[in-house]
Amino acid sequence: MDDRVQKFLESEAGVSLDVLPIEGNLVLESSNLTDDRGNCLAARRFVGSNGVLVTVGPGRADALTHAVRRMTPGEIFSPLGRAELCRALNVSDEPPRYYLYGFRYVLTSLDDFCSAQTTHTATPLGKGDIPEEQLEMRMSQRREQLTEDYVWAFACHRDDPAFEATNLAPFGAQCAAVAVAMWKDGPVADIGIETDESCRGRGFGLAAASATTKWILEQDEVAVYGAYYNNIPSLRIARRLGFNFLQQRTGIGVYHR
Repeated sequence: MDDRVQKFLESEAGVSLDVLPIEGNLVLESSNLTDDRGNCLAARRFVGSNGVLVTVGPGRADALTHAVRRMTPGEIFSPLGRAELCRALNVSDEPPRYYLYGFRYVLTSLDDFCSAQTTHTATPLGKGDIPEEQLEMRMSQRREQLTEDYVWAFACHRDDPAFEATNLAPFGAQCAAVAVAMWKDGPVADIGIETDESCRGRGFGLAAASATTKWILEQDEVAVYGAYYNNIPSLRIARRLGFNFLQQRTGIGVYHR
């Protein structure tokens, strides 16, 4: 695994990947996970290993170990696994959408990138294009030490005066899709894509994602792409652009009412 990618994953998990088993499941406590943040457990399976790393908030490892060791990796990443993990933790299974099963992909070199051939043109967005209500968030996601004008996303617009963007209107009245580069840790950028519902399936998201991926790799940095397991169009974009499988993930959140 690329050293940059490993450091990124370790920072996210809060533990060293050197302990990851090739086979079998391992439970470790991580200070990155706490009930107060609504996230008490994360299960991850990485490329090159059939073992599963389960990280859990402090004080919860003993409660999980027996249940985790009895399951296969396939069971952990299933409704059965979620139910068993929740029972071991004595929590209800009411996760928000982003705790459901997902996949993550990675590209580390332009040599492996497959540029999308579409009829749509993706336009780079600079600091001046950040919607006012998103300024603080987008500034926190920028590459380290960049405060002046910089590329942070690529957008595709429809050349159709009758089309009016809905949720993407802050990026332009005819914005059909936008792909944002979110710099999480050093040289690694996570790509987030959103396409107007009326524009899906027409290549707008693919074009924006392709331009953003290419730009990240041109900086000699790493592009990471994630999607939920049932978001087939998004998963196809990752494969279409040459991304390689990196990680399978699920998690459990605890929410206090």
